[in-house]
Amino acid sequence: MTRTIYLVVLLFLLPYSVTLLAQQNDSLRNEILNRPDSDLEMILKGRSLTLEHLQKGDLYALKEVKEYLAHETGNPYNAYLPVEYWLLSFWTEEYDILLQEAKEFSTGIDWQNNGNWVMPEKFHPSSLLIMVSNNDRLSRELGKKSAESYLPLTITIDNTDLNKEEKEFLRLLLYGMLFSPQDVENGEEMAELNQMATDFLKTYKGSEYADYTRRFIRYHFKPSNWGFGYEFFVGYNAFTGGISRHFSNNMSAGFAFNALYRDLYLSLRINYAGTKTKQEITKNNTSWPTDVRGYLAGADLALHYPLYQSRDFRLMPFIGIGGMGIGPTDTEIDKQPDLKNMKEFSTFNYLAGLELQLNSWDQEVDLTSTGGLYLGIRYTYYMPNYKRKYDALEGNMHMITISIGGFGRPMKRHY
Repeated sequence: MTRTIYLVVLLFLLPYSVTLLAQQNDSLRNEILNRPDSDLEMILKGRSLTLEHLQKGDLYALKEVKEYLAHETGNPYNAYLPVEYWLLSFWTEEYDILLQEAKEFSTGIDWQNNGNWVMPEKFHPSSLLIMVSNNDRLSRELGKKSAESYLPLTITIDNTDLNKEEKEFLRLLLYGMLFSPQDVENGEEMAELNQMATDFLKTYKGSEYADYTRRFIRYHFKPSNWGFGYEFFVGYNAFTGGISRHFSNNMSAGFAFNALYRDLYLSLRINYAGTKTKQEITKNNTSWPTDVRGYLAGADLALHYPLYQSRDFRLMPFIGIGGMGIGPTDTEIDKQPDLKNMKEFSTFNYLAGLELQLNSWDQEVDLTSTGGLYLGIRYTYYMPNYKRKYDALEGNMHMITISIGGFGRPMKRHY
């Protein structure tokens, strides 16, 4: 009986419930449809209308849309990227806006210690605007049409009552926005724009627009003061005095690491050469017999300074300090275990010499600045201090080496 009553009530209320739900859905639909356009819709439609008026050449309507979007969004850069807003301002001839924004942009930049910069908050595009601009045609078409109309736009600038400095800066700003190459580190591609910017800075020293010009139009890159290099070399060493009476001359080889600061050149070289005893030598009551092979190992730290240098030629005298050691090879020690007691004849030494570096086969190499590969020829005069410990080994050493080397300096922005 109870179930029957519930069923009757449910059947009675069902039509009423369906009607109420339908009314609620209609109300929600009307509420949604009657809501004002969202920021996204306004920006999308406004940018689309901007492009439409630009393509038609209706600059009065273009200016109205531009001003409306700037007012409604509270900041023109909520609706347009900086480059878009500035190019549009060239079309609408709002040069006062361009001049003011350029000054505000350069003074508002937050420069970091590492040379990077953070855009002022006012100019920073929102993620919403970035998404929109990546998916519409405004930037692409605006840039294309502005580049095609560069000369008419500059003529319009020249016909204003602005002063000469302002006109020249606006022409420079427009040219930089439209024709700066993607790779601003390419000196050849940037040559014309850099020259225009440099001429402006020279003509208008202390200009209000100088800072913007240096930082955002002109891109000069110069080699850093610091640089690093390397060498691999082979050569021949020749002893003098008592060393030459006890040890034979032989081939040598090694490598070097170089650090550069401006024209100074600091070289760390490691070299190794073979030798052989020419007459018996005694140390620690141990005899090193005649005709037994040995080695000569050395490490040098030398400071170079160019006596003459050009793009493909450098002549550098140098002085330095180092150490060297002479001893029997491991193979000979294995044959004659008594040689273990011989150990190494080691000493401190001074050195001086002259090095020639050249590269005439690669026009991209500049030995005075950016660097590159080179062929090196080096003469070194070693002055070991053996005679203080081993009277029999007084004497010096000559070494001539031929090297393949290279160095580079990172390019650094020069303002």
